[in-house]
Amino acid sequence: MTAYTASRGWREKGNTSYRSFIDSICTERQRNFLESSLNSYYKAYETAENSEDKSSAAKNCGTAAWRLANVLMELEERASLCDFRFREAIGYFSKV
Repeated sequence: MTAYTASRGWREKGNTSYRSFIDSICTERQRNFLESSLNSYYKAYETAENSEDKSSAAKNCGTAAWRLANVLMELEERASLCDFRFREAIGYFSKV
């Protein structure tokens, strides 16, 4: 059984926001839920004390950043912002 860690707590908080994103049909609300989940996943990554937590948080950061980039494209945000999120996602995926 895996011990409960601060990183795991932040991931769970992020997962709650991420599930709300999945259930939302409004693109602007999707953006808000993804930004919220991404902030929790950042904290999970920063507080990770072992490789398992670090890898899981990196995967979550990458997934949320990738989905956020796609939502930003739907909202017709600046290309540089979308590009930033895609690059961010790739960076986190490379840490998994």
